Amino acid sequence: MSNLSPLANPVRFWPVALCGLIFPVLLAGTFCFFIFWLICDRKKAWVSFLSLCLSLPNIFASVGLNRPAFNDIKEGGDLRVVTWNVGLMNYTAIDSGTAIKNNLVILGELKTLNADVICLQELFTGMAPNGHYNFIDSISRTMGYPYHFFSFDYPKFDKSFYSGSIIFSKFPIVDTARKQYELPFAGSAIRAGILVGKDTINVITTRLQSFRFQNNEYRALQAIKHGKDSALAGSMNIIRKLKYGYGQRFAQVEIVRNMIAAQQRPVIFTGDLNDVPTSYAYTQLKKGLQDAWLEKGAGIGKTFQFISPTLRIDYIFHSSYFSAQQTKRIITDASDHNGLVTDLRLQKNR
Repeated sequence: MSNLSPLANPVRFWPVALCGLIFPVLLAGTFCFFIFWLICDRKKAWVSFLSLCLSLPNIFASVGLNRPAFNDIKEGGDLRVVTWNVGLMNYTAIDSGTAIKNNLVILGELKTLNADVICLQELFTGMAPNGHYNFIDSISRTMGYPYHFFSFDYPKFDKSFYSGSIIFSKFPIVDTARKQYELPFAGSAIRAGILVGKDTINVITTRLQSFRFQNNEYRALQAIKHGKDSALAGSMNIIRKLKYGYGQRFAQVEIVRNMIAAQQRPVIFTGDLNDVPTSYAYTQLKKGLQDAWLEKGAGIGKTFQFISPTLRIDYIFHSSYFSAQQTKRIITDASDHNGLVTDLRLQKNR
């Protein structure tokens, strides 16, 4: 079932999608069965062996099979791209001291990486010009990004603050577009046409519907993982949220897919899909594009801090116009997500 998850409509076949979500666990279990039957009854080992063979496409989509290496100084002519869900800039932190400390880490990482294009999701920012909490102004002025496009998804405090996705660029932005998702999800997909030399490329970023788990549901997931008797009590609410999340995300994937295909330009897609590489969302949005982590990343590449050590849900995809030269995660405790950075090179024979 998990091997079918990239192809199955998650609205109609949500149990298949759920199996795709826990693919690494099922894979490990199948491998253990294979070893067990190989020792005890080799004829029965063929069943597990066949299952493992059928799992190869999902394995290759889930793991970067490369040597871990990254040079902080990019090669001349390469385009460095960062994507990061910055977790509302610690708006929900337990105290202002923790928020300030974590935000300084985020801003410090962005400054050190010195990317050409930065895509942030869940940016929470003040709108007062030069204000202390105006992170757009801070990044634009202090890090040298004269161009940006912000989605203004969700207003707060009489529109003096907004949250949303943003694209920062050191190169001119020549046109923009925004596609809002259906309410009640306050989000959108945004596109910026960026002029790099003589070429105009489309950079698209978004955050898709999450499962909206609360602390008590994270605890229930831990209980399920450890086989505790209390697991059943919270499981039905978790299933309801899973079904709702898959339904909302299905419609959002169609919007983003149409945005990617709308113009005949080279494309760089970045974002928080809130779904794993063995999912329908990943498969649909990656069509015709390359996954920078699979090209140059090493290992599973976990980008979400909770639930599981295998959740890679943040991505950088690109068209064949580019080739990835190096990719790594931005690993900190400043957000509930790890960021991604990749250096893309223009293909000479495109």
